[in-house]
Formats: sequence, structure tokens, C-alpha cells
Amino acid sequence: MVSIILVNWNTPELTLSCLRSLLRLAGPQPQIIICDNHSEEGSYDLLRRALPGLLTPPRDDWQTFRWRDLSATPSASAGTSEQQAQGPEMVLMRTPNNLGFAGGVNRCLRWALQNPAMAYAWILNNDTVVDEQALVTLLDAMQQEPDVALCGSTLLYGEPPPARIQAAGGTYNAWLGITRHLLAHREYSPELCRSVGADQFDYIVGGSLLFRRAVLEQVGLLSEDYFLYFEELDWVRRMRRRLPGQRLGYAPDSLVYHRAGASTGVNEQAGKTYRYASDYFYQTSRLRFARRYYPWRYWLVRVTLLGVAVNPRTT
Repeated sequence: MVSIILVNWNTPELTLSCLRSLLRLAGPQPQIIICDNHSEEGSYDLLRRALPGLLTPPRDDWQTFRWRDLSATPSASAGTSEQQAQGPEMVLMRTPNNLGFAGGVNRCLRWALQNPAMAYAWILNNDTVVDEQALVTLLDAMQQEPDVALCGSTLLYGEPPPARIQAAGGTYNAWLGITRHLLAHREYSPELCRSVGADQFDYIVGGSLLFRRAVLEQVGLLSEDYFLYFEELDWVRRMRRRLPGQRLGYAPDSLVYHRAGASTGVNEQAGKTYRYASDYFYQTSRLRFARRYYPWRYWLVRVTLLGVAVNPRTT
């Protein structure tokens, strides 16, 4: 079974749009877990009212989801594997405060890992819409290559039909402490995306992350030291240290349409690439990662922040 994880923060309409696309997925019926990361302005209540209306999927071969509305307390977020094994669930939970992206994801992962039937966890940004074949294409890639621990999709800007690529994967410059998305802003074509491979990646971009359960249990959850950004790069670094035989995968035909930055106020496609909060979290996470894994280059990365002060821009 696949557990699909979404984290909502003040964007319930985007979360519901993503959910509607998930209900049209080809392949096996997943479990869906939504974490509201202590949203404001009634976002959680809106989701709680709307989600029961999505429990009956449009596919005849899928069951009606079992609805579970959890409170914010950790004890109420615990369930037995027998309860979860009764059938696919749609779960809504809420954090007692804003835990950041990793914290919200980890709350969902802890729930999902209680179910022994869960074999994969698919983490999606809530401001995405998925192609119907997105999940089965990811699963095919994982099943054909058992040494792939984490597999990514092709992220495309906006809504279908695809026009421009956001990312096929990411690289990290350890001297400057900056990340770069491969194929970013190129016109989409299947052939172009198939021309790159996961051996070129330092990490999978966080809009779509399919984890293999067995590896997730050995490496651990996402690091909550990063409020936003660099969580996926940190996880891959830990994976490569602990399990050098495992590697990254990429399913170029798994298409995920990403309204990039819609949930943080940054819209790369429209050219709106700066928002103070997003830039702050990117730069602080950038420094934290450099200090943890490249301490001898940390001060060089700090020096590059002078350029950010002159020309602020979220990467």
C-alpha cells in the first residue's frame, strides 16, 4: 500500500484541488493523510467540512475511504495497525503549532508507519496536481530497481497541459552552498526529461518524493532542524552515509504539476521569486546544511550571503 502525504498551511483550496487529482489516479488505491500545520483563518475547519465529501472516489474499483479526523494531541494521533488495516483511509490531523514542512510530514509518516501494509510513502506538496499515471509510473520504477530508496517525478509549472519544467532533480554546489534544479525553465518534452538520470542528482526535489518504507525506517524521518528547504537534501545525505548501496531514482514520465511557491507566497512562474519569510528560511537552512556537512566551507557560504543582501532572491 502507498500512503500519500500532504501538508496544508493556510491553503485549503489548493489541498482540495490536489486531493481531487489524487482520486483520479491509476493503480492501487492509496491511503491519504493530510496534516494541517496549525493554519489560521479557519483553514482546518474548511478541510474538516470538505473532506467527507471526497470519500467516495470516482473509480469503480476503489472502495469508499474510511474517514478519520484526529485531534492535535499525539495520543489521539496514534492508531492500531488493526484499525488501519480495515481498508484505505483518508486521515486529517492538525499540529498544535506550525512545525514546518518536515514536522508536518513526519507527523503523517509516524501514523503511516504504524500500518504494516504500507510499503511506500509518497510526499507531495499540497499545491500540486498529479497526472493520472504519476503514481503507477513511480511504482514501476521502484519495483524494477530494488536498490532505489527514493524516486522523484518530473515537476512542471502550473496546470496541464505542460509547458515548462520546474525540475527533474536537484544538484548542490558545496562551495557556495546553493541548490539548482536540473532542466529548470526548459520547455517540456518527454525526450528531454528522459535524457537525464538520477545519477546526476544530489537530491530529489520535494514537490514529489516516493520513499521506500524499508529504507525510510533505516535512515529515519525528515530532519526537523530545517523549517523549510533542504530537508530532502539532508535525508539523501544521511541515506548515502548509512546505506551506501541505495540510490536515487527518477521516473521522467511521472508528471506532477506544481504551482511552485503558491503556499509560501513565492510564484516562480510569474517571476515573483522573493518573499522575506521564504528567503529567510532558505538562507538559514542553507547555512545549517553547510555547517553540518561541510564545516570547512561554512564561512565561505556565509560570505555569499552578502550578495543575497544586495540582491535578495529565493533560489
